[in-house]
Parts: sequence; C-alpha cells; structure tokens
Amino acid sequence: MKRNLIYSALTACALLCGNAAQALVVTPESDANLLANNIAGSGITISNVNYIGASGASGLFTDGLSSGLGFDTGVLLTTGSAAGAVGPNNVSNYSVNNSMAGDSDLDSLSGVTTNDATSLSFDFEFDGGSGGDIFFNFIFASEEYNEYVGSTYNDVFGLFVNGTNIALLPDTTPVTINNVNNTSNAAYFNDNAAGTHNIQYDGFTKSLSVSMKGLSAGLHTMKFAIADGTDFAWDSGIFIQAGSFSDTPTDVPEPAPMLLLSLGLIGLGFARKRANT
Repeated sequence: MKRNLIYSALTACALLCGNAAQALVVTPESDANLLANNIAGSGITISNVNYIGASGASGLFTDGLSSGLGFDTGVLLTTGSAAGAVGPNNVSNYSVNNSMAGDSDLDSLSGVTTNDATSLSFDFEFDGGSGGDIFFNFIFASEEYNEYVGSTYNDVFGLFVNGTNIALLPDTTPVTINNVNNTSNAAYFNDNAAGTHNIQYDGFTKSLSVSMKGLSAGLHTMKFAIADGTDFAWDSGIFIQAGSFSDTPTDVPEPAPMLLLSLGLIGLGFARKRANT
C-alpha cells in the first residue's frame, strides 16, 4: 500500500512537471476573419474585419495554461514576431523590427510616439437586434520588463470601443509597461525574468477582464491594438482569450481574474543604447 502511494505520488509529480515544461504553441496567422472569429463569443455578430500589421506579427496559440498563462487558447498580436513568444525565456531582449508605422490612438495612451503597431478591428452588433454588455479577457506581455519600466520605451495596448479605450487598470491608467509591473499594479503582474514560466517574454500580466455595459442596439466599432513605444525593438504581445469577446463573462482557470473597469454609457528616459532590430 505504501509503495503504491509513493508510486502514485511520483506519477502525479511527473505529470505535473511534464505539463509545466510544455511550451506555448503558436501558429502564425494574419487572416483577419480567422483571427476575429477565434475571439468572438456568444451573443455577438462581427463584420467588416480589418488587420493591420506584419504577416508574422500575429497568430493563434494553444497550451497557454501549461506555459504559465491564465487561459489556454486564443489570438496573439505582437509588435514583432508571434512565433517569438514561444518559450523558454532564453533571450532577455527578443526583438523583431517589422518597420511598421505606429498608431495615433496608442500614441495618446502611451505618451510617446509608437511604432510597429498591430491592430485587429471590426464592427459588431448584439444578436436579436437589442443592446447589451460586452466582455473580454486578455494578457499583456513584454520583453521591456523589467529593464525599461519608467522609461520612454513604454509599449502599450488599447481596446477601443466606438473610439474609447476601455482597457484600463484599477487606477484607471492605460495598459502600458510603466503602469503595470513589479511596483505599479503589481498584484496583477507576473515577473518572468528568471524564466519561471515557459514563454519568451520577461513579464506578463495575470488574466485581465474588461467589460463595457449598456451599449445600444446597432453597429459598434472595436479595435485591439498594440505597439512599441519610441523605438522598434524588444517585442510585446497581447494574448486574447478565444471566445471571450461576448455578451456574457467568460471564466478563466486562473483564480479571481480581475475586472478592470465596467464602463456604462452614462460615464464614459533614461537613455539606453540598443539596436532597432
């Protein structure tokens, strides 16, 4: 009996360790409709889909949970290479320069000029012809952690509904390197500089949730966008949970996902040297 218990414990440990060792799987993909349909969930119909970004900057991912992320599958948009998100974290400054333009909406959020922007946008309406609420889950990750927190290399993510960014942290600041890290909004941040989690990025947020309530019937616009701040270097990425853009909240396996902010309609540096590679 004792030997069987020991064997069972060892077997369980081996399984857990094996799962922990699995790396993220990313399939590069820039087909706008395929990407948008992957994240669209219940009660929502999307149309007029548009993707702006380099062909290798986006993709579909699986095995997120076994790699340390808070959910398992979805869409990845990056400022460099989607394939470069795959672990282990063996390069502290993984970077691909796509020589793409920035995004003016993200310039306003980051406070600096942005570059290598990748965006996915579409129109949406609620099924049944009525209004309603929308929900969405994501994880923001970057190679900029932790060296360039507080600098002008302020990579940024925005989620714009009808032109308004609803991806806000609890202190109502946008999702940027300088606003969520080991010292700012630290409860929602995972430090991966030591390679604890099997993805390439040096840091990433916990699973974050956004909602916007009380939208009217009819067409609305949505844009997911991420960009490098100031330069074209050191990749950042946004993981979007499959099926989570919906009219009802989508649960994530990670305990107690954070509700960032519910927006009702009534209320809406230091210098461094590095190559732009």
